[in-house]
Amino acid sequence: MVVSPKITSFLNTLTEKKKIIFKKRRFNLTDLNGVYLAISATGDRKINFLISSYCHRKGILVNVVDSPKECNFILPSVARRGNLTIAVSTDGMSPALSKKIRRDIEQKFGAEYAKLLRLMAKLRPEVLRRIKNSKARKAFFQKVIQADMLDLLKKNKERQAREKIRAILDNAGS
Repeated sequence: MVVSPKITSFLNTLTEKKKIIFKKRRFNLTDLNGVYLAISATGDRKINFLISSYCHRKGILVNVVDSPKECNFILPSVARRGNLTIAVSTDGMSPALSKKIRRDIEQKFGAEYAKLLRLMAKLRPEVLRRIKNSKARKAFFQKVIQADMLDLLKKNKERQAREKIRAILDNAGS
């Protein structure tokens, strides 16, 4: 639920799609009755402090977007590539910087990382079964990520990447 005299076009779209409930009015502490999580982004320090204090007293998780010391949880900026999740936080000091860093990360870590993780997930049980020695297993995984695997996957050459991984596994010590 979003309580505010006005909302952004993005939140309005979510309201129209029935993804969120929007109450067009000023906030009231009774809006927190029955909630387990609140995000306070009023732009008014006094109201944000009031919300934070109330939530702390009532055991409600609260994030005050402009005051990390009033939060009992944070919301990092998150970049996802399949099973790869990278989170960035500036402890609320600069959400804009967190967003910039996340965008930089998204440029650096492309879809090839998700592809490599999918290949590794499929191969991992066989590697654990075939390579009993933990040092040899570690060496195998290091070789795989040191090889030009990411370049192959970036060029959509998954078959060649699988073949290369298979060759590394076939040459790995047991």
